[in-house]
Amino acid sequence: MAKYVVVEEKVETQTERRLRIFIAVLYFIQVLLLPLPLMHGDIEGGIGHRTALNLLFQYNGFNSFAEVMVAIYGAILIVMPIVSFFFFVLDKRSKKKYLVSVITCFLCAIIICFGVKETIAIGGVFTLILEIVILFFTSLGFQATRMRERDALK
Repeated sequence: MAKYVVVEEKVETQTERRLRIFIAVLYFIQVLLLPLPLMHGDIEGGIGHRTALNLLFQYNGFNSFAEVMVAIYGAILIVMPIVSFFFFVLDKRSKKKYLVSVITCFLCAIIICFGVKETIAIGGVFTLILEIVILFFTSLGFQATRMRERDALK
């Protein structure tokens, strides 16, 4: 017969709380960086920059499949950090927030580096650096949650 261990759910530790709030603040900063130019390149016959909002909202509508894909990239760059921010603000016990954070970091980095074939501007560089920092602290938070759960089993 299998033994079932009833584990009382502990409230998050102080380290987890600090990391969770810090990562939420980093995502809030990333949302504030949305108006910065992410990419430089040819825009309607001239050289200009594109922000995440420009990627989502095209001036002349969507005339080709490439413009639709660029709009999807813009939607991911806008929506995913906001979703991750709310996960970190509202989820205090589970490890789902760390999975969402890792997916957000990788998607945003891939879109900025490889999504649109233009050069990366200063906003893209800041966002990439912020994604690396968020990914580092996400791994620390995941390990802190794992240690809390392991200590609860003892």
